[in-house]
Amino acid sequence: MSEITAFVSSVLASCLDIHAVWSLDHCPAESRPAPLRHELLAFADAATLARLRKSEHLHRADVELLVVVDGDLFESAWGPRKLSGSLARWAWRQISPHEAYYDEARWSQCDGDAGAVVRVRRRAFIVWQRQAAGVRLAQTA
Repeated sequence: MSEITAFVSSVLASCLDIHAVWSLDHCPAESRPAPLRHELLAFADAATLARLRKSEHLHRADVELLVVVDGDLFESAWGPRKLSGSLARWAWRQISPHEAYYDEARWSQCDGDAGAVVRVRRRAFIVWQRQAAGVRLAQTA
């Protein structure tokens, strides 16, 4: 996780208006995930999303960045998939200052359910969050 916190630090240096960054797409049973690619969710605004899209020096093939622009709606800043959606539709639920859960819709991998969409419960961890009296990087899983 230290590699991704270093990357987030470089993103924050370019975009000071980010309020928080979460690491997404973890299975609830995983204790120490080691993904081959990283999905990040940043809380900011539409201007920051536009700035991130133009900041090609930050774009990495192994990082997909989504930006929540109004507390609910999000869009891709960069990454292999062009996503947009709503935290409400994801049933985003922060259960502690460092952890949240959400539901993700995916195509079923079962032969009998070909073409069906299933909802998968996923886990998110805070990577960075702006503090009232300063900033800090999270030291979580």
